[in-house]
Amino acid sequence: MMISNEQVACFTSVYELQSYSAASKRLNKARSTVRERINALEDLMGMELFCIEGKKAIATDIAHRLYPRARLLARQSLEFENIALSAYKGELNNITVYHDSSIPCQLLLSIESEIKSLHPHMLINWLQRDRNHCLQQIEDGDALFAIMPGMGNLHPNAGIGNINLGSFQLSLFTSVHSSIPNRSISIAELATFRQLITENDIANELRHTKISSEFEVVTSQSLLIEKLKQDGWVVCPRENLTQYIKSGEVREIELQEAPNMIQQDCIMFYNLSSKASEQESKIIEAVANVVKNQALHKTQSF
Repeated sequence: MMISNEQVACFTSVYELQSYSAASKRLNKARSTVRERINALEDLMGMELFCIEGKKAIATDIAHRLYPRARLLARQSLEFENIALSAYKGELNNITVYHDSSIPCQLLLSIESEIKSLHPHMLINWLQRDRNHCLQQIEDGDALFAIMPGMGNLHPNAGIGNINLGSFQLSLFTSVHSSIPNRSISIAELATFRQLITENDIANELRHTKISSEFEVVTSQSLLIEKLKQDGWVVCPRENLTQYIKSGEVREIELQEAPNMIQQDCIMFYNLSSKASEQESKIIEAVANVVKNQALHKTQSF
């Protein structure tokens, strides 16, 4: 007994929509074709799958039992078809994107949303790595692009392109129970308190690292936040700590030298070979546009 993917798709749609007509519209097939596929399936099984009551196709007990497996098969079949079609067209169905720990999480989610609006079935791997590793992976073609803080070297390699996306805001935070004065203080005074720094920021040698003479390096972002709620201070995007500010666990530190927060330049790096691919070029262009439309303030190249 051979059951086709088309029959499974027809069964799944009729079950979900309780209608042959609605299923035919979803599948872009004639109603008679959908009915024929279901009838053929019923003949193979020797069982009735749907009973017609008025205008509705009501599932039988056996149909209820088959549906979970049929739905899984239909989904896997669609995924296979999409991947196979992408391969035939030479299109990507899976991309790797690198980012730095200081890049706001909401910004990364906005980027993902934009990419998936263009390619709904695209799988996106988000990997947090240091700048040098990211650039090497971009150069080797193992990643489509990287969103990184700027460090002054906009042309690290002739084969790597870059787009200045502007800058995002960083703020300083500490626990509400911290001994750091709850008033405007100087950098010199702040430097006497323990600083918490992500390993990523240390590797990238960002200018706000190692301000304090006493600092601790933490790889895990969640551990860093838990440590912050107890002691020390950190530099990071405000939105990454919003929930802890609202819950009264973390407060912002106001610096005398930078009352309007710190600006960190944001750069997108990509392999120049992507310009030869229409799909990759459109993704990179879309990412650049969505970032610039976020709350990023354009700055001049440095």
